[in-house]
Amino acid sequence: MLSGCAGTTGAGAASDRELILVAGASGRVGRYVIGHLQQDDRAFRSLTRDEARAVERWGADFAGMNWVEGDVRDAQRMREVMRDVTHVICVVGSRDIKGPNSAEFVDYRGVANLVDAAVDERVEHFVLLTAIGTTDPKHPFNKATKGALEWRFKGEEHLRQSGLSYTIVRPAGLQDRPAGEQAVIIAQGDNWKPFLRSTLSRDDLSLALIESLQNPGARNATFEIANDPKQPANNWRALLTNLSPD
Repeated sequence: MLSGCAGTTGAGAASDRELILVAGASGRVGRYVIGHLQQDDRAFRSLTRDEARAVERWGADFAGMNWVEGDVRDAQRMREVMRDVTHVICVVGSRDIKGPNSAEFVDYRGVANLVDAAVDERVEHFVLLTAIGTTDPKHPFNKATKGALEWRFKGEEHLRQSGLSYTIVRPAGLQDRPAGEQAVIIAQGDNWKPFLRSTLSRDDLSLALIESLQNPGARNATFEIANDPKQPANNWRALLTNLSPD
């Protein structure tokens, strides 16, 4: 059974028609995303391969997150999961260097399955999480993972060419810190060297992903995002209004 789940608070409530699919909801970024969506009373659907494992991993508070099970590598299942969805936040990510769970099958083909299903469902906006350095085969992480970033770039390109309204977000190295402790900096062009040792709070990232759903400046744009530990918290949402479209 597929349905939508709304949170319990009244802040930020959206229209009854909105239904956000969070792909990769049981991951380390996804849990922040669905937590904020619930707090803001947004209707959402949490996609995971294994609901029981997700709840075991993150605790009883996550039992009511409207989980739906599915594997992004299964195109037919993604068409079913996408039914009635209006917006997508995709935070899936492979960890294996080779095999069926590698970047080729998750970050590219799995993302492509989600994008194609979103096209069929006429989804209003698709937000995709990738990584800094996807455009450069010489990036150290790309070499260490035997081309994982190149597969992520192929996933980006599939989204760009789909005709969907989209935002692509490329974060710095991720850490578990509360949002709002440090300034957020945003750049474009995938100039990865200045970001090589930079980090970003997963909490800050989740807020940026959610903001990208409706911020007009983020429409059809790709950007890099990191924290600046030398600066206090800032109004980073205003930075999105100055983005250049792809």
